[in-house]
Amino acid sequence: MLDRFQLSATLSAQQLTGFKPELCQMKLPQARLLLWMCVLNRVLDSSAAALSVTQCVIMQYTNITCYWETTGHHLNISSYRLQVNKTSCESKHSFISVGSCNTSGSDCSVQPIDSALHCFCADVLASTRTGSIRSPPYFFSGVSAVKLRPPQITYLRPLEGRSGCLQVTWRMVESFPKNEKVYILLQMEYTTHNQTRSQTIQAFSKETLELCDLHPGSKYTVRLRAQDRRAHAHWSSWTSLDTTTAEKAPSAAPQLWRLIQPAEEAGRRSLTLLWKPVSWPEVNGVVLSYSATCRSDQDSSQWTCGSIDASRRSCILTVSDDPCHCSLTATNSAGTSPPAHITIPAHTHAEELPPPQAISVTPLDDTRLMVEWTAALNQSGFVVQWTSVPYSVPTSLHWEHINETARTFIVTGLLPEVPYNLSVVSLYGRQAGSGMSVIAFTREGVPSVGPNMTVLKTSSSGVVLKWDPVPLEKLHGFIQNYTVLYSINGKDKSEKVDAHVEQIPLGGLTEGTYNICVMAHTAVGGATGPCQMVVVGLEDVQVIPILLCALLLCFLILIIPVCMRVRIKRCLCPAVPDPSKSSLSVWSNAKPCQHKLPSLSTMNSIISVGQTTTYQDYGEKDYVPVQVFTYHTVPQDSNETETKTYNITSAVTHQDSKLTPAQAFPTHFLNQSYTKPDQVTPVGYKEDPQPSSDHLLFESLFTYKSKQADLCDYIHVSQSYAPVITTVDAYRTLDLNECPLFLQVLPEDTSSVNNGSYVTGVSQSHSLQPTKT
Repeated sequence: MLDRFQLSATLSAQQLTGFKPELCQMKLPQARLLLWMCVLNRVLDSSAAALSVTQCVIMQYTNITCYWETTGHHLNISSYRLQVNKTSCESKHSFISVGSCNTSGSDCSVQPIDSALHCFCADVLASTRTGSIRSPPYFFSGVSAVKLRPPQITYLRPLEGRSGCLQVTWRMVESFPKNEKVYILLQMEYTTHNQTRSQTIQAFSKETLELCDLHPGSKYTVRLRAQDRRAHAHWSSWTSLDTTTAEKAPSAAPQLWRLIQPAEEAGRRSLTLLWKPVSWPEVNGVVLSYSATCRSDQDSSQWTCGSIDASRRSCILTVSDDPCHCSLTATNSAGTSPPAHITIPAHTHAEELPPPQAISVTPLDDTRLMVEWTAALNQSGFVVQWTSVPYSVPTSLHWEHINETARTFIVTGLLPEVPYNLSVVSLYGRQAGSGMSVIAFTREGVPSVGPNMTVLKTSSSGVVLKWDPVPLEKLHGFIQNYTVLYSINGKDKSEKVDAHVEQIPLGGLTEGTYNICVMAHTAVGGATGPCQMVVVGLEDVQVIPILLCALLLCFLILIIPVCMRVRIKRCLCPAVPDPSKSSLSVWSNAKPCQHKLPSLSTMNSIISVGQTTTYQDYGEKDYVPVQVFTYHTVPQDSNETETKTYNITSAVTHQDSKLTPAQAFPTHFLNQSYTKPDQVTPVGYKEDPQPSSDHLLFESLFTYKSKQADLCDYIHVSQSYAPVITTVDAYRTLDLNECPLFLQVLPEDTSSVNNGSYVTGVSQSHSLQPTKT
């Protein structure tokens, strides 16, 4: 058929070129027939050119697979038929059928074949709705089209004692004659972390190979494929296997950084150590743990985090304010890395080293920012830090070490409409200077909320407004300006203010109720905060001060009765004295003073009254002002050594009538008045000095009526106890007939004896009870 097509095409060309004069002499029907034949030949030629075989591959002793392509999609081909024939490599005229196959795809395999040492011819017949199309014949040599099967890796493992070597063993699946083994090549690739190395060797020269100069502790993928070098266009498919080289101690230290918190108490501050894992290939294996330690430069203090799990990237220590240095090491199964060091300055020297001179940030897209800075040339490096706003925890801080020559850094993995705080810190050896920071967005957005407004003051014609700034993370951009919106009776008005203004007075307002709110604007848009209804036109009434005054008044009304409850109780419920407990209850109507004096021997003792007074707390009992007499007696010499002590109801001084005036007790009296104290306080009276003759009230008081022992022979002295004493009368001389007038008795009192001196008082009983000491 192909020869027929070629012959018709040749005749058509000759008729169109060599027989043009005759074409003019032909009749119209003959000319139409000839033109139709030419068009048909053109169509057949173009259809044959639309289908062609691209290549054929021979799998040794298995099959022949051919591939073709169709360029004319308008042909609507339903199926294909592949025909493979053996032919002479020289003449290519004789054909011996090898086999055929049918398919609807673009490739098909004919099997089996006995040998590839032949020449072959293949063509494809395509069936369409209007007929069939055959591709031009494709001639190829079997040896140049051979594709081998992939080899098999039988053994792959690291070499013991050699951390950078692997041993590979393989075998070929197919068997080859001895004279053909020299043509078989083997290509080997070993890849780790996207780094690939390869080598090509003779497949049968050796079947074991050592791969050295590899990275310790790294995972490698080893791949093998084979080729008959006579078929240089066809390699076998890959066969692969994974393994890991033996580990070695990390050859580099981790990257270490710090975050110093302000001191919370004297001598202590929180230090957060941050680090990055040792990068590949210096890690030389898998890190199992980290160890972080800080030591003080002033003393032997040491702080450590102990053994830290490999998944952690931070450690928090509480250290002193003194300068210290910290170190960090990484450990794998083979050993420990060199330590990473960083110096922590003292609390008072934290900002001594200078920051970079300037910093700027440029958005590149929605996820990247380019940081640029200028600095002097004496730095050993830089640290770029960035974190989203607001800052939450130290672990949310991202950072990167940059070498000393870099002046730009691109931050990736960011989010749009999120504020980021970026800073650059200069490094000076192991010490870090202060940082310079800036806030930036990859892309700004519209605020999510508006400002909260507060009405500070209203008047008859205006209001004073104040609002809180919107947090930066809710602005989604930089604030450009604020707009105060207010309306009344359907009329809307607005006033624009700068971004730094947070308070504004609105004046010239008419009376009425206004709806007022504040709107915040970024470069993209704005958001309005909550609105408030404000009444303008009433007089300015300070409601809050009035409420505070009312609350204070109520508080005072409630607290005063509580504080004055004791005095109020005394006023409302005064204490009523009990007459049965008074000294008057034992008085006689006939002779009020019925007490008997002790004998003379009793009074011959040295008596000193009023030397020391001990006060008692009478609680809440009422006292009345009384007149009392304090006195001092000058004893006479006596041969008696016996001293008698009396517990008496009232202080009594008695002089026996048998004694002469020279033997009497010289006595002086002080007429005093005592008032009730608010608080009873123990008070002692010192011994009165010997009075002078000018102060003596009596030379001898008891020489009169020497034989009578009545009430006038007794002087009852009562003392009330108060820290304030008011003198009522000065010293004066008493008449004998005034003695009964000085009997004054208090509701309660006590009497005791101390070291031969009387401590006087009043009690309920008036009997004399002598006691020997």
